[in-house]
Amino acid sequence: MLCIDTLQYAATHEATALAQLRHGHILLHAGVLTRAGHIELAAQTAGTMKGFAEAQLGSPVREGFLAAAQDFSFLSDAKEGDTLRIEVVLTAEVAGVSLLEAAIYREKDGEEPELLSTGKLKVFMPESC
Repeated sequence: MLCIDTLQYAATHEATALAQLRHGHILLHAGVLTRAGHIELAAQTAGTMKGFAEAQLGSPVREGFLAAAQDFSFLSDAKEGDTLRIEVVLTAEVAGVSLLEAAIYREKDGEEPELLSTGKLKVFMPESC
């Protein structure tokens, strides 16, 4: 299940992705992005960041698993037709577990992005799957 559309920026410790909430998007319910959808978009952005970093190093891209979502605040709903910017920042890595902070914004032409949600993720990437 791929829910982000574009990896806009990626570095070792941060990434930005875009997602267009088109009609029928799997994370929409009654035209509104589900709360779990916010977390899934952040997790997919984190996974894409890690995969991009490994590919740049010539390493095989490993699978990762969302281990936890914490302290998510939902400030406003994302709706069908919205373009979202998802930002993740790696804050720590220990024993295959990555800790990240995430923020999701609604993009509108000619306006400042609107912060929709923030939270923390723990992603586990075992050495081999």
